[in-house]
Amino acid sequence: MNPTIETERLLLRPWRDTDASDALAIYGDEEVTRWLTPAMAWVPDVQTMHDVLRKWRDQDVAPVSHWAVERRDTREIVGGAAVLRLAPWEDLELGWQLARPAWGHGYATEAGDAVARWALHRSGVQEVFALVSPGNDRAVATARRIGMEWIGETDQYHQQKLELYRIRHDDLAYCEICETEEPADRG
Repeated sequence: MNPTIETERLLLRPWRDTDASDALAIYGDEEVTRWLTPAMAWVPDVQTMHDVLRKWRDQDVAPVSHWAVERRDTREIVGGAAVLRLAPWEDLELGWQLARPAWGHGYATEAGDAVARWALHRSGVQEVFALVSPGNDRAVATARRIGMEWIGETDQYHQQKLELYRIRHDDLAYCEICETEEPADRG
C-alpha cells in the first residue's frame, strides 16, 4: 500500500473506492485529460472511474504509486499525483493533475515536489522525469517550480513529441516530508 504523504497544505493518500465521484471531477474533465493523452484518456462516468481506481491500486507496487491529493484543512480532493514506470525503460515519471477549481493555488507544485522527494528517496533511482505535452504551459511552470530542468524533446516514451523535464536526487533542496499510516476514514 502507498504511504500517506503530508505537506504543509496537502495530504497525498491512496485512492479509495469511495473517491470515484471526486476523481471523476478531475479525470472526467476534458480540460484536464487533454494533456494526459495518450497515457490516460478522458473518463466518461463514475463506474469507469471506479474501474480506473481499482486498476491503479492493483498496479501500485513501489515505486509505482497513485495518490488522491486532499486539502488538509477541508479534506476536499483537489487532484491526483502519481509515480509511473516509463516502459520499457526503468525510468520513473512524475504526474500531477488538479481539478480546475484548484488551479492557481500552488497545489500542483506542492504535490509534485512531495512526490518527487518520495520517489527519489524510496525508489533507488537517481533521477525522475516529467513528460509535458507541447503547449501545456501550466505543467511547464509546475515542473520548473519543483526544480526540474528541461532536457529536450523526446518521442521515446509515447511515440509522440513531448517535452522532457528531469530532477535528480542531488538537485533537491532538503526539507522533511512526513510519511504516516493512512488516516482512518472520517466519514
